[in-house]
Amino acid sequence: MRLALLAPLLALTLGAQAPGHHGVRLPQAFFAGNRARLLAELKKLGPGTLGVLKSMPELPRNGGDTQPYRQDSDFYYLTGIEEARSVALLDADSPKPYTLLVQPRDPKRETYDGPLLGAEGALKAGADQAVVFPEAAKTLKEALQKAQRVVLVCTYDEPFRKEVLDAVYPVGTDNGHASYKKILVDGRNLVGELRLIKQPAELEMLQRAVDASVAGHLAAMRASARASNEGEVAGAFEGTVRSLGARFLGYETIAGAGPNSCVLHYPNNDQPVAKGALLLMDAGAEVGYYTADITRAWPTSGTFSKEQRAIYDLVLKAQNAAMACIRPGRIHHEGYDAAMRILSDGLVDLGLLKGDKEQVYKSRDWKRYSIHGISHWLGLDVHDTGSYGGFTEDKSAGLRVLEAGMVLTVEPGLYIPKDAKDVEPRWRGIGVRLEDDLVVTADGYRNLSDKLPRGAEEIEAIVKSGLKAKK
Repeated sequence: MRLALLAPLLALTLGAQAPGHHGVRLPQAFFAGNRARLLAELKKLGPGTLGVLKSMPELPRNGGDTQPYRQDSDFYYLTGIEEARSVALLDADSPKPYTLLVQPRDPKRETYDGPLLGAEGALKAGADQAVVFPEAAKTLKEALQKAQRVVLVCTYDEPFRKEVLDAVYPVGTDNGHASYKKILVDGRNLVGELRLIKQPAELEMLQRAVDASVAGHLAAMRASARASNEGEVAGAFEGTVRSLGARFLGYETIAGAGPNSCVLHYPNNDQPVAKGALLLMDAGAEVGYYTADITRAWPTSGTFSKEQRAIYDLVLKAQNAAMACIRPGRIHHEGYDAAMRILSDGLVDLGLLKGDKEQVYKSRDWKRYSIHGISHWLGLDVHDTGSYGGFTEDKSAGLRVLEAGMVLTVEPGLYIPKDAKDVEPRWRGIGVRLEDDLVVTADGYRNLSDKLPRGAEEIEAIVKSGLKAKK
């Protein structure tokens, strides 16, 4: 690709064409609709059903601070509330089903940490009723006592889960006690299935997250041409997406150069970038609580070596084969099967595996170099909720039939360990993964991340533009 054709993409790294992502959120009507759908599911369980939803607890970072607060995804999906120490009650039998339990306003605390909702703010945020703590503790207790069936959605707050469990099944009660007629249900799967099929507003937010991430990857590619350390490359991505309005990353950035490209969840990003090293970056921005998940690999010199290019092209071919399997009615595992066949045959062609192609594929010898599945759901979480309908025998892919509105990654990879003594040295330490974010459409798929080039020559041109900028 000529550099002139890359101008619109490269402009994104400077924010020239970047859409506004700062402070974007979905409207209250979105969360109200989600609550209505969950309430409909609760009604199906029978009268006396109460949904109890808990916010993410605050987590310590060190002796004097907490981790940056990010709301639990299930709680956010159903309430839109970003505040800690909140509880939502959904009474399926009530004409005013939604009660929000929140912290009281506290001027002194708010001077340090910012404003709290309080009861008035909770009502403005869509609650039918709002109660502040400590009075809210009584409201919760009475609601649990009244309910015949409690559907608990609580992923991370173990003390709260135990509190609900003790209220529903008090320790030491005799067999005649009414509590033994109660039922406690784990409601996370109910919410997970609601979240699996994305609504139009969610797809728009995901596209914003992807667009910011594309800009970040382009900035990282350009920066790598003059970087001496992995941290500079990771910093280029993270600084770019933050400047575009991403409050959080969807997950910790992976920026591994040379042999570190073969470490799937490489955590450090602090090692030198050797001359001619291949760098693998897996990084995604979170915008409006929705996250992207994109991976690219590129030569920091601007030109793939013969061996790097061979592995890269093979992974790209496998990714294209997997993408071709994405459409309604196809099975989740079909993309994995197609990609692994391409990789297996290609490894034989390159001499990294020996033997008849059919026998090599059936023996699964290729799993030595391709060690993970290639697809997962994407949305509010990088590994989003929703059932895969069971898994294939090796747990590498799901048995679920794809439907329009599902969003998933496609990410095959090959990794040749640096200590693979039975492999020629020229191949060792090469790790390539290509990952894009796809939404299943009525007649196939749409690649949300297609603005980020995948072709080897296009990738080289972007990195080289960073070398020219250096001059």
